[in-house]
Amino acid sequence: MAIGGQQFKDVLRYWASGVSVVTTAGPKGMRAITVSSMTSLSLDPPLILICIEKKAHAHAAIVRARSFAVNILRSDQAAFSDQAAGRHRRRVARRGQAAALRRALARAPHRSRATGAPVLENCLAWLDCRLAGRHDGGDHTIFIGRVEAAGASRGEPLLWFDRDYARLGRRGAPSRVRPGD
Repeated sequence: MAIGGQQFKDVLRYWASGVSVVTTAGPKGMRAITVSSMTSLSLDPPLILICIEKKAHAHAAIVRARSFAVNILRSDQAAFSDQAAGRHRRRVARRGQAAALRRALARAPHRSRATGAPVLENCLAWLDCRLAGRHDGGDHTIFIGRVEAAGASRGEPLLWFDRDYARLGRRGAPSRVRPGD
């Protein structure tokens, strides 16, 4: 007998992961979605995989564009992660500001690299990928990206642990971080 979805989420909250925003080009500009389900897959050729919920707005955009960028966030980018995750979407939608939220995401400083996918300028690291495959993963799709270009800068990564943001302390111990810290 399989466990329920809530129990699954309750246990996986203890899996610490980096936070990234996946971006892709859409007909109305950049689409962005926060993901923690990203991992390397192969060195030769360089492949990564990301998992995106099938109902997510970015899902169809990735399929159409056939490219995406994974932008690994710095510890001071929790507010941007919240924005791309839509954590404020319900509150904003009640106020009729959903279009303003989309415009704010589209104005984030970015540029194209190898595939035409928007790459965020101020992130810790980035991987510009051409869609190499997609596979069913239940309520998600597993997208495989062939890395065409990549880059990194210096800084501390933004982490996700126990349903909250965290960062590495000076000695490697995790500490909590709040958007705007």
